[in-house]
Amino acid sequence: MRVHESIIDLIGNTPMIRLKTGIAGRGCQAFAKLEFFNPTGSVKDRMAYYVISKAVKDGKLKKGDTVIDNTSGNTGSSMAMVCSHFGLKAVVTTPVRTSQEKIDLIKSFGAELIVTPEVDDHFDPKGCYMVARNLAKEKGYFDLDQYNNQDNIESHYKSTGPEIWDDTDGKITHFIAGIGTGGTFSGTAKYLKEMNPKIKTIAVDPEGSIFAEYIRTKKTTEGHAYKAEGIGSDVITEALLPNLVDEVITVSDKDAFNRARLISKTEGISAGGSSGSVAYAMEQVSQRLGQDDIIVGIFADDGIRYLSKCYNDAWMRQYGYIPVLEETI
Repeated sequence: MRVHESIIDLIGNTPMIRLKTGIAGRGCQAFAKLEFFNPTGSVKDRMAYYVISKAVKDGKLKKGDTVIDNTSGNTGSSMAMVCSHFGLKAVVTTPVRTSQEKIDLIKSFGAELIVTPEVDDHFDPKGCYMVARNLAKEKGYFDLDQYNNQDNIESHYKSTGPEIWDDTDGKITHFIAGIGTGGTFSGTAKYLKEMNPKIKTIAVDPEGSIFAEYIRTKKTTEGHAYKAEGIGSDVITEALLPNLVDEVITVSDKDAFNRARLISKTEGISAGGSSGSVAYAMEQVSQRLGQDDIIVGIFADDGIRYLSKCYNDAWMRQYGYIPVLEETI
């Protein structure tokens, strides 16, 4: 029989698909690695499983223990799913701006969810980051701490990177990924550069995040609000290895959301706003490449969890991302 023993067996080995929409280079090839084929629909399944299974193996977690972390949504559902597999409890903190679809998905796996207010300071004790850190200390929970955990990087060094190298027969020339914690980008880029130092690794950051300026100048600046989820940050994380970034491209919310919608309509790929950012950056890069170049971009999650946001016309009009309909007389 061709069966799997558990849902965990389906993590990784995600497909790559050729992109056509908006890739305006001189014949270069562009592929999206569709991470929404992971069990909970995002790239975070890789990290959550790697970190938690390693802790179980090392005796740091046992059945009935509690795992906690802050999340913009995807890590929460991944963590909750993996915890259910190991008989662990999950506590998730998330900011109020997280989409309702993500919130409901996290709850569906039995996690305890704490929705926190938006705060201006990353280290505000009322914000999701510090609520998770403080509860971990007070209650003795296992702190996943995806922002700073080096196992986050290692999970992609051991899975995502090798998969992309094998899928392209080692011919990849440009790797593009959004940076949220930095783990996906750093782990994948580290592996690919070890295999071929000539591969260009390009990070994508939303307007309002502080990553881009830090990567370019090594200076920490003040960020501002943006709507894209799962990408960007208001604090520099230890899961980002800046020395692995050859270039960083900043993408606006408007361009990210509209590119995600365009790809959904023209190629049948329903992807989230961060994937729209990556696709937009892939087009920018493709314009300076030739027929021997191969771009691979990470599409981190699916569009289903953003039906109330970037795939909702009323929401898009509310924030000026698409034109407001003129009233008919």
